[in-house]
Amino acid sequence: MFRKTGTLLTAVLLGLTATVATAGPAVAAPADRDGRTLSVGKLILSPTERGYRGSVPLTVTNTGSESDYFYYKLREPVPGAFQFDGTACDMFDMRVEDNRRVANCSLTDNWADLAPGESTRNVLDFHVLTNPRTYPMIMNGGWVEVYSSIDGLVARTPLSALFRSTNGSLTRPRPYVQDARPDASIRLDGPVTVLPDGEGNLRVPVTIRYDGDAPHDSFSVRASSLPAGSVFWHTDPTSGPVSGGGALVPVPELRLMPGEEYSFALVVSPPTDPADASELIDIEVATNWYPTSPDADPSDNVVRTTLAVAANG
Repeated sequence: MFRKTGTLLTAVLLGLTATVATAGPAVAAPADRDGRTLSVGKLILSPTERGYRGSVPLTVTNTGSESDYFYYKLREPVPGAFQFDGTACDMFDMRVEDNRRVANCSLTDNWADLAPGESTRNVLDFHVLTNPRTYPMIMNGGWVEVYSSIDGLVARTPLSALFRSTNGSLTRPRPYVQDARPDASIRLDGPVTVLPDGEGNLRVPVTIRYDGDAPHDSFSVRASSLPAGSVFWHTDPTSGPVSGGGALVPVPELRLMPGEEYSFALVVSPPTDPADASELIDIEVATNWYPTSPDADPSDNVVRTTLAVAANG
């Protein structure tokens, strides 16, 4: 389950619709070769109960004389902010520049061509997991490029993210400085118990916590020095199959706000020799992001325990 320690900011600004003069007009696209046109709106992120959210429209028009296939390449303005859900992006071709993901994405369903004079519009969604501030912020460094199957790169425009303050202001934004290093921790969350599954599998409850707002995709947990016969089967709630070497992702695509925690349990088979249950094992949490970066405080990334069942378990 999720829970947040400390003060949780309320989503009082979800209903903000007033236009702020300093927001400026839509970002002007550069002149396009051969008459192709790219139009990208201004990305304004609004505070919510869980960070900032915002969307930006992207429109491509084929004003050429023949049908053509177009796709866009995006470098996110805020590391880890672009939401790939609902987009047709080539995740195998994704790379990272300046800690920002760059991905090739389709503009049209089923990779269809655009006829001469035809336009297509996409809405790009962004979610920044950081605590909303009382002042507006800005982060530069993103861009959008559009490619044609005939001519290659035909348009490019920069993409910045402008953060509303908690009172709705966009005036005189300060630079948004995101944490460069992750800060995860793990702790035991109760005694080891036997699951009523008829197999004697053990349930080891743990909680992971995230502090800071460094970008991340998910978390992995790895156990070392497991006694003979003991392996991780899965998590509870389940997270799918466990990868090799005892590593697993507790929840696919799990991302946490600063100060948020997630509690779950590791389901482990019992040792072949019951006496080995008293042997110490280490359970380590790691933050998944590319490129990887050392944790800000590695001292709380490992918890030590045994697989011994509590007397009342």
